[in-house]
Amino acid sequence: MTKLIAFGDSIFAGWNGKSQDSNDQRIPELIGQALGWEVTNTAISGAQFDDRDSGFPNMARTHSVAGYDYAIVNFGVNNWCFPSGGVGYAARKASEGIEALKAENPNIKILLELPTEDFRNGSTTLFDLNSQGWTQNQLDDELISVAKAEGIDYYDWRSNPIITYANANEKLGDGNTGVHPTPATSKEIADRLVAKFKQMITQSNPSKPDNPQPNQPVVKTLNLAELTDAFKIGDNLTNNVAATISFVNSLYDRIGNIYGILDSKKIEMPVKFDKPLQRALRNEVIKSFLELNTYLNELIRYCKKEGIMNYETGEYAPTIELTLPRLLTIDENYQKIINNNWKLIEDTLNQISNDLQEMEE
Repeated sequence: MTKLIAFGDSIFAGWNGKSQDSNDQRIPELIGQALGWEVTNTAISGAQFDDRDSGFPNMARTHSVAGYDYAIVNFGVNNWCFPSGGVGYAARKASEGIEALKAENPNIKILLELPTEDFRNGSTTLFDLNSQGWTQNQLDDELISVAKAEGIDYYDWRSNPIITYANANEKLGDGNTGVHPTPATSKEIADRLVAKFKQMITQSNPSKPDNPQPNQPVVKTLNLAELTDAFKIGDNLTNNVAATISFVNSLYDRIGNIYGILDSKKIEMPVKFDKPLQRALRNEVIKSFLELNTYLNELIRYCKKEGIMNYETGEYAPTIELTLPRLLTIDENYQKIINNNWKLIEDTLNQISNDLQEMEE
């Protein structure tokens, strides 16, 4: 059986801000239940990246990781809230602990989970200063630098947080002046980390993914065919709608892979338009562009929510408005409306694809 060892503070130890959760409600154990892994949870409330007996370097040296396949590490909230050293000190201690794990077990795969947001110092954002004048955001950046230098995986919540100041009274047992997740929030956190571990498994065994699929490259550019013959509007619509829906779903999958979302959003839409060239088909064309307009704007809003943007300009993809081809005459003007819609769809989705590619590289 695959074995996981967890190092952390009160969040992994199961304190929910009001009471102690049962062991099977703690985040590491929830991960083990989902993956069918054996879990050892060494977490200690109040622990930090520091030199104390409960600090990560000492815990890494005193708990043997021989025979373990994976380790997950989650400290940092106490470093920021009750700093015993600067942000650089915390980063060095994180590195020391990771080195200790690797020294005993060079094959162990380590996931460094960045700390979720802490509101105990009266903060409302990741950019508020602690008593030593540094922020949670700075600590997160330092920990990512450590993970990259050590060649290990990490999970960064910032682009898609579960816990924010706006929802802290719901997500945290101690509310928007605390840091400790409720049991329901712990389950949400565990689900995200399960998805990350599954990604790590696939990366380690590329020939044996959890759900083997044909080895097909991800299509990152959408090319829609122009309508050049009005009498072939049914075929044109069938092919382009199918291509658009497939591409939109691939974008949702890519967002899910970036953020470790277990179940990517999916959309479905009929793609067979074989009626004769008369009113019934004309109405289906109008209905189809209405539905596409809705689906594309849902995707655009989802991208904005997840922070998908053009990082050169800082702009999100704007919502779109397709022109409904209500003309009664099937002529050049009708074709122009159809082709302008295809061009707008193509340009919009390719821009989102390019924005995602910046995050994937």
